[in-house]
Amino acid sequence: MKYVVGYTADRGGKLALDLASNLAYSTRDSADPVELDLVMVVRHESPFTVAGPGADPQGFEQILDTTLRQWADDALATIPAGVTGRVLIRAADSEAEGILAAADEVDARMIVVAPRSHGLGGSLGSVANALMHSSPVPVMLAVANSTPEEPTAPGPSRVTAFVGTKAGADAVAHVAAVTAQYHHLPLRIVSLLELDQARGQDAAQIAEARELIEDIAGRATLSSEVVVAPGRSLDEAIAGIEWRKHEIAMLGSSRLGGRTLFLGSTAHKVLRATPVPVVVVPRAPRTVPHASSGSETDPEPRTGAGSDSGSGRPTAGGQA
Repeated sequence: MKYVVGYTADRGGKLALDLASNLAYSTRDSADPVELDLVMVVRHESPFTVAGPGADPQGFEQILDTTLRQWADDALATIPAGVTGRVLIRAADSEAEGILAAADEVDARMIVVAPRSHGLGGSLGSVANALMHSSPVPVMLAVANSTPEEPTAPGPSRVTAFVGTKAGADAVAHVAAVTAQYHHLPLRIVSLLELDQARGQDAAQIAEARELIEDIAGRATLSSEVVVAPGRSLDEAIAGIEWRKHEIAMLGSSRLGGRTLFLGSTAHKVLRATPVPVVVVPRAPRTVPHASSGSETDPEPRTGAGSDSGSGRPTAGGQA
């Protein structure tokens, strides 16, 4: 199974590579271990690919080739023994375009990148933002304070899926369940509940939300913890969630995105407030490996009951 890492020779690139290496290392004894393709993109008409007037293009290309090879060797040297990795150098009009093309070429099941600020609370940066709105495969964003410093350190501690009741919720729950099985991790299904203050009866609203989410969780997995996180606002609901170190969170993209990612306002809020790596899942993700047999299963997202924000119904996951 291939994971594509958007790699640059800087702190962000190292962060993404460390996270991907840790995930891959934790699967090294699996029948279908994660293999890493580090993608380095050279932009068309960048200062590094266009020689100035009177310059020797051949000499310029040689310098560029030598630099890229050194960066590639340095990156590969950090990948732990037992993990298969290679570097792919691609030319494209943008870094995101090159990463997406490489992911399609190798049939990747995940793209791993780091946001520009190295934390989800700030700006994601142009590359991560472009991927968040256009990738046909899940995209994982690395977070500095929740990524193991050593690739051989213990891997992820739990998978948490943000799930609501609109179209796409089943796909998120399914991908999270398969990921948890594959990495032998506990699974938590979380629904953010923005309480309807006009309606009152908070306990009844929470019970209703739990019943809906337990139904979705039951269709996706045989065993998971279901949590309803209530709040007078979405921010308050998010703030009430507890996290484990090295946990992985998953959420779904907007209905506007079709088969590719497209983040709505709810997803952006969740993304920026979550202190662990976040995987954004398209509504119709590619097939993913089954943990027990190594075969592949198609998520086949089901359509859940629709709801509007502020109605006292779950508002996260698959409809953000």
